Amino acid sequence: MNYNHININERSCIYQFLTLGMSIRGIAKALHRSPSTISREIKRNSYRAWSNFKEHDRYFPVKAQEKYEERRTRCHRPARYQEQEIHYIKEKIENHWSPEQLVNRAKMEKIKTPSTATVYRMIHRGVIPKIKMEHLRRKGRFKRPAETRGKFNDGGRTIKNRPKDVYKRQELGHWEGDTVESGRNGHTRKSRYCFVTLAERKSRFYIAIPVEDRTAKNVTPAIIEALGKLPSELVKTITFDRGKEFAEYEKIEAALGCKTYFCDPYCAWQKGTNENTNGLLREFYPKGMDLSEVDPEELKKNLNLMNNRPRKCIKYKTPKEELLGNSL
Repeated sequence: MNYNHININERSCIYQFLTLGMSIRGIAKALHRSPSTISREIKRNSYRAWSNFKEHDRYFPVKAQEKYEERRTRCHRPARYQEQEIHYIKEKIENHWSPEQLVNRAKMEKIKTPSTATVYRMIHRGVIPKIKMEHLRRKGRFKRPAETRGKFNDGGRTIKNRPKDVYKRQELGHWEGDTVESGRNGHTRKSRYCFVTLAERKSRFYIAIPVEDRTAKNVTPAIIEALGKLPSELVKTITFDRGKEFAEYEKIEAALGCKTYFCDPYCAWQKGTNENTNGLLREFYPKGMDLSEVDPEELKKNLNLMNNRPRKCIKYKTPKEELLGNSL
């Protein structure tokens, strides 16, 4: 049953009606309340006072409101957070895990934690030391500039010819490739440095390699070197966009023994795994940054954080566990 607590305005009316000598039922009728509600209000929130050398109960609205508010502070179950829970949450958020990721991963590892909603409340209330909402991951949206570097012949390697099994994400070895550029000053790039990024579709394992510029001369060997370190069964196909930096796809196929495919023009969503993970990389290297300033050791550390972060889409396993079978 829904009901509203008596407020300060109604308490002021009760005081006035009592002063006028109205009965409990008369006050209840005037305020559209139950007589028992008015009776309990007067009984609970009156206070003992002396008048004419006699002690008696008096009802005063301000005092009644103070007693009501004091009782309200004790009516909810107090929050109890274990020290080890706070430490676990703080550690994972500092490792760039989301509340949902850390809670569900804790369930898998049989570690006691509050619910996802409770973790957010803890952050809002400042329960977790040095952690605020600003520390959680955020993603932005942007309009991609039009391609101006020309076209190349893809040799019929359109995404429409890609094996249908790739879409099901049931086997490892199918990658998506892209590049992430440095920021701009107006219409001019701060530098020609960029990342060559590769994301595995099933495991979401992610690789980012800094290169001097976005040309096939530098991009091709970077891809071959990065994926060449993996077993051949983990590199079956690579899907690129139609950027000219991927024009030497035949060299990639020959070196890695894989097949390459290309998205339709202006259809970045066709390699959404890579696009999404590029957005996660921007947490460490935000838009507008000059990528020539990237420290290789710091990049290695940040990629390790991303690949050891549990993902909801793979049932809160980590990309590294899913691809290589390695634990945290």
